[in-house]
Amino acid sequence: MSRAEFQQSELWEISRQLISFNTVSALSNLNIAEFLANYLESSGMSVQIVTETIAGVPKANVVAWVGPAEPGGLILSGHMDIVPFEGQPGWKTDPLKMQTDGKRIFGRGVSDMKIFLAQSLLAARQQPLHQLKRPLVFIFTCDEEVAGQGSARLVQTLPEVIKGCPLPEIALIGEPTNFAIFPAHKGYASFDLRVQGKGGHSSLPSNGLNAIDIMGQILQVIKQVGKQLEKQSLPENIQLFPEVPYSTFNNGLISGGLAPNMIAETCRLTASLRVAPGDTADEILQQVQQQIEQKILPEVRLQAPDGGIFLENLVAVPPLKSPLEGPFVELLGRIIGQSITRGAPYATDGGQFQSLGINSYICGPGELAEAHQPNESLAVENFFGGLEKLERIIHAWCIE
Repeated sequence: MSRAEFQQSELWEISRQLISFNTVSALSNLNIAEFLANYLESSGMSVQIVTETIAGVPKANVVAWVGPAEPGGLILSGHMDIVPFEGQPGWKTDPLKMQTDGKRIFGRGVSDMKIFLAQSLLAARQQPLHQLKRPLVFIFTCDEEVAGQGSARLVQTLPEVIKGCPLPEIALIGEPTNFAIFPAHKGYASFDLRVQGKGGHSSLPSNGLNAIDIMGQILQVIKQVGKQLEKQSLPENIQLFPEVPYSTFNNGLISGGLAPNMIAETCRLTASLRVAPGDTADEILQQVQQQIEQKILPEVRLQAPDGGIFLENLVAVPPLKSPLEGPFVELLGRIIGQSITRGAPYATDGGQFQSLGINSYICGPGELAEAHQPNESLAVENFFGGLEKLERIIHAWCIE
């Protein structure tokens, strides 16, 4: 068996096993974490399984590292969790059994993003790790699909987890890009706004305070803040996000009142933010809060002394903006055969890594159009080609 044939057969077997783990975000991922940790350890790396309990469920992030205690190292990172498939119509294959028709490979997670994990494992095993001049680090996270909760917790302790290994300079995150290179993405945040008014009979509106009416005023405040954000978009964001180069709101869910002949006592809005680099969710929501307190809250307190307006942050994934030029960008473009053109249309763990000063680049073999879809698939050439690209990246950055 030639080396290429060995790689292909082992890559298939690793991928098959990874796909077979049901790692929907609501479930524990300890089984796949142990599998990955054992493989990395058998390749000669130091490994730590960092356990967490998220929403009452045991979870784990996997961190592995090898190489000298030198600056400028490289992280290969991906998430272990997948989106649900049960109840999703249209599946023609078993989502947990990887299959191929010769042109494409099928299974939940083949594009988003377990094949990248498999390619990373095998690419590292093929390297002469004793020749590393820069450290090589693996970070496999839980719960990326639910607002990146795994990486958000991990970055708080990562320097201690890899104690003795300097924090790497670069992270390569293998999200589905079909090998396009994204140096940036918008952040994501969701929040609740709740209005507590004063109920009563609808024939006597002056005796109450309609919470739905107050929410209508709040929606106008959100719209005004959104217009301000549109005016202050940064020039570099126009290149990275040409369609919408500024932060935006989406009012996603709203509910209120009990009956048409009753004054609505409560109203609740759940909304989200796509946060452009240069902005933060906290700063934007603070603007909303200040406008509400100045323009709306005095009326609420006057007409409903027991009422109020309450804003609660739910989740937040920070934006990412890494340098558009530099040695790693040049190396990555040469090996991948593409140049940076724009930012990613989704959020990743890269925003969390950047909070530690780690510049992240998003590039992987999967295809975004296949992610989260029934019969999720990956082109065979990307399945095998991604391994060769990763081997070259590791060797060029960490060994040469």
